[in-house]
Amino acid sequence: MSEYVSVIFCRRCSSRYVEIQNWDKKGEVPIVYCRSCGNKTELPGFTLGRCLVSKKELDIARNTAATKNSFEK
Repeated sequence: MSEYVSVIFCRRCSSRYVEIQNWDKKGEVPIVYCRSCGNKTELPGFTLGRCLVSKKELDIARNTAATKNSFEK
C-alpha cells in the first residue's frame, strides 16, 4: 500500500514526531519542533512537499540516519 507523506526526522533523537511549530516574524521561514525531545530549529531555504511512497520505503527511510558530510544518493 502506498501513501502520500511528508516526513521530517529529528536529528537529535531520531523521532518522527516533528512538526512545523510556527514561522519566523516575517512568515517566511518555518520553525520545526520535535515533540519527543524539544529540539527546535529554523529551516531557511527549504519548503516541505509530499511524495507517494510504499510502507517498505517509509520503513527504510525511518531507519536511515544522516551523518555529517555524508548522504544517500
